[in-house]
Amino acid sequence: METQVKKDRKALTPRQREVFEFIKERIEQTNRPPTLREIGLRFEISSTNGVRSILAALVKKNFIARSPKLSRGIDLPQTTREPRIPGDFSDDESKVMEIPIVGRVAAGAPILAVENLEGTVVVDREFLMRQQNVFALRVHGDSMKDAGIHHGDLVFARQQNTAERGQIVVALIGEETTVKYYFPEAGRVRLEPANEAFGPIIVDNSTPDFSVLGRIIGVMRRY
Repeated sequence: METQVKKDRKALTPRQREVFEFIKERIEQTNRPPTLREIGLRFEISSTNGVRSILAALVKKNFIARSPKLSRGIDLPQTTREPRIPGDFSDDESKVMEIPIVGRVAAGAPILAVENLEGTVVVDREFLMRQQNVFALRVHGDSMKDAGIHHGDLVFARQQNTAERGQIVVALIGEETTVKYYFPEAGRVRLEPANEAFGPIIVDNSTPDFSVLGRIIGVMRRY
């Protein structure tokens, strides 16, 4: 497999080589890839589109991998990394993910639009079962406390627009997000809390400003 990846690589232009070496150096020295802005500043590229085009070429030529929705969503295939020194137990960037934390989400707007983001959190990939397209959301209120989700928790959701009956989802109603059990019924959806002090939210299937944003796959709590 490694031999095949090397065989599939095409030669880089001088500028692509410079950018690649910069990315490689930053990851190996700090365990964090540079952002698009940092790459642009380093090489005096005024347009982020210019940076993106170089990164797209590096992806196509199998020199890097990208998660475009993340500010530092650049990674190196194992074949481009320096061999690990025996006994070096420093953090491996490939084992962590930078997850965007979503704040208020307006109906009709992309979940990960810049104006919706409050920051990021870095977590171990294994914690999220190596799922892709994950975002985080800060919980407000205790309507899901009996499901182990409390006020102030950070929940992680896999981005998807549907779910199976009984799964916990992040749903958007108007411009408000809510975390609830998902129960599709005839002509409607019932969003059920996990706290007897709260009643269910009933949403008609034809409601234009209702949508499922994702399915909950993890919870993080700060003590």
